[in-house]
This record gives sequence, structure tokens and C-alpha cells, in this order.
Amino acid sequence: MKVLTDNFRNALIVKQAKEHLTYKELSKITGVNRVTLSNIINGKTETLQEKTFDKLNDWLLKEE
Repeated sequence: MKVLTDNFRNALIVKQAKEHLTYKELSKITGVNRVTLSNIINGKTETLQEKTFDKLNDWLLKEE
């Protein structure tokens, strides 16, 4: 399990906003369930499975 940091959560929020993505669109892009994304972004979850963390991290690091 990976512990979510505020920096990671904020990076997700900023990139999602810059790209004007809904949770549904972000879910399709990352392969992470939209409810899970909502819980992460809204601070309702503190840890993630490593697989989920890796998917989101890969998306954050991807150049557009």
C-alpha cells in the first residue's frame, strides 16, 4: 500500500483541471475506477494499492 501525500493529490487535481477532465474521462485515460478517483481527489482515502498508484503516477508523468 502507498500512502498518498498532499503533493500527489494536488498534482492530480491540477492536471485534471488543466485538461478539463471529468472523473469519467480521467478513469478511461488512467484505468482507475471513477469512484476511487473521486475518493482520492476529495481526500476520502489515504492509501492506495501500488498498482493504482502506479497508473496515476504514470499519467502524471506523461508529457502532453
